[in-house]
Amino acid sequence: MATKIVWGYCNEDGEVESGSGDFTVSEESQPGFYDIVFKPGTFTGQPAITGSCVSNSQQAPVFQVYEVNGAKGFTIETRDAHTGKRDSRAFMFMAAGPAEN
Repeated sequence: MATKIVWGYCNEDGEVESGSGDFTVSEESQPGFYDIVFKPGTFTGQPAITGSCVSNSQQAPVFQVYEVNGAKGFTIETRDAHTGKRDSRAFMFMAAGPAEN
């Protein structure tokens, strides 16, 4: 079994600025929620997901994997840790998991 790595850097509007190219991102109607969907067949099982959001100030941003949809994708949430409110932020992620050889 092979291991596949999918990665991306997205701006606060959910637009992909760089990445591995085997996923799409869409910003939900509420600020701070983003859906990441892997192209079909990218993973054969649940990948491990990690990431972070970007701050251009001394704010303490929060990146959280909010919902996982198996090998299909996941939803993240970004927040300002000082206020606790969701807000749109640039973020980066990496997912590594099982793939076809």
